[in-house]
Amino acid sequence: MHHAYVYEGPLSLLPALADSAKDLFNFSGEGNPDVHIYSFEKLNIDEARALASEASFKSVSGRALYVLGAGSISHEAQQALLKLFEEPQEGTMFVLLVPHGMLISTLRSRFVEYPKILEAEDSNLAPASKFLKSAYKERSAQIVAMLKEEEGAKERVREFVAMLEHVLHTAHTKKPSQELRSGLSDIALVRGYLADRSASLKMLLEHLAATLPAL
Repeated sequence: MHHAYVYEGPLSLLPALADSAKDLFNFSGEGNPDVHIYSFEKLNIDEARALASEASFKSVSGRALYVLGAGSISHEAQQALLKLFEEPQEGTMFVLLVPHGMLISTLRSRFVEYPKILEAEDSNLAPASKFLKSAYKERSAQIVAMLKEEEGAKERVREFVAMLEHVLHTAHTKKPSQELRSGLSDIALVRGYLADRSASLKMLLEHLAATLPAL
């Protein structure tokens, strides 16, 4: 059994992935102290170093499972994680959830594909589905309406981007294509920029309006 697995998909799959990994690798029981689940909108080098430090300690039982979800990972953080995923503490397993095409090749080579296909619970995906079915002019109008009120705008945009990722990921799972994969990579890029305080929400959404494929 390998020590590090990767699943490419939206961050919304993290709860399903955590449940699946606990069952697959026999980490049973609610509140198991050997199971660590972390979600990062953007995993930066400080978080990567803290994670590496935590995972370097051997658990009391001699086994540990880390299920990590990241909307994006900086290049510096990936470099910092190379040694962790190459030479982990004995008995420690990692399952990493990241967007399609996010990992640099040297880090990706430390992982094998997670052996199961997951499905996230459907939420209200209608706005994202409408966006992806529309032409650019209609997409742009939807963006203007979304940003009309400044209060809570960034959180609304985060949720909307997550919905877009969910819909595209589902379409790619059913019928993989390079166009859909490129769209998922664009979404991952935008999610990374959303973590910046000075991010222009309109500019980021307009980029997606211009680049995401129509469904």
